[in-house]
Amino acid sequence: MNAKGTQAMKRDHAKIKSPNGSGPAEKHRPMRPDSGSMMKGSTFAEMFRFQIQDLRHLKLPPWLNLALPTQRKDQAVLNATEQGRFLCAINTLIDNGTYGQLVDIHAEMHMQHTNDRLLPWHRVFLLQLENALRALHPDVSIPYWDWTKASEQAIPAWLTGVTPTVTTPTRTLVVTRAPKSSTDLATIASNMSTILAMPDFGPFAASVNGVHGAVHIWVGGTMADASTSPADPIFWMHHANLDRLWWQWHSMASHAGKNPPLTGADAVMDPWTYTEPDTRDIATLGYSYV
Repeated sequence: MNAKGTQAMKRDHAKIKSPNGSGPAEKHRPMRPDSGSMMKGSTFAEMFRFQIQDLRHLKLPPWLNLALPTQRKDQAVLNATEQGRFLCAINTLIDNGTYGQLVDIHAEMHMQHTNDRLLPWHRVFLLQLENALRALHPDVSIPYWDWTKASEQAIPAWLTGVTPTVTTPTRTLVVTRAPKSSTDLATIASNMSTILAMPDFGPFAASVNGVHGAVHIWVGGTMADASTSPADPIFWMHHANLDRLWWQWHSMASHAGKNPPLTGADAVMDPWTYTEPDTRDIATLGYSYV
């Protein structure tokens, strides 16, 4: 769906019940602080960040240089320690309720699956989890699952047994999956070479949205439902890969200035205050892909 239908869908959604069933969902929800700020000062990493100028004389490992941009890596290259640190941080966020809050935000209507908002909205959404992860383990970032590679066209082996129970403010979810064949995922992924060659944002975004949904359906189970999909840790790696592919497309010289055509309220990545222009440069947002 393009931006033209956004306002009409927002009006229609005013009649839909909110996730907790208490009444109609509001068209404009209060802006929330990001998930990192929710934890500000309560973790040792955050305390360390506040004191960094006073601690410059200390000898520290490179990963404690909190001024460096976050590097998102291909999940396939993570070593056992990196995998363990990521999963430990995820489990901590599940236990303290931060993860469940994010799952419920995704279940709300923010027009986040329209063609023009899918990529910028989820770029901000990914940041919410990553900020919360790094408030616990400053060396952890969201890895991407590069399903365009033949070697990654299956559920990553180190995640096959990772099916957590996630309690949100409104419900309890047990992650399930029912993945189809690697051949099927390869067929879905084969579209990306053509999509990356598309010259304009509109056709590019619509096609990416199609691939995005097809991968969700391929994984199955929790990932097949937009109201539950972020409960599965693989959701974040899937969307990190989409974000990486968008950045790859956006970085081509011929695509300079070709951004989502969003204006007014549609350009606000609610329930946060980020606007579409805020999402255009991942370096400004503090991360890169390696």
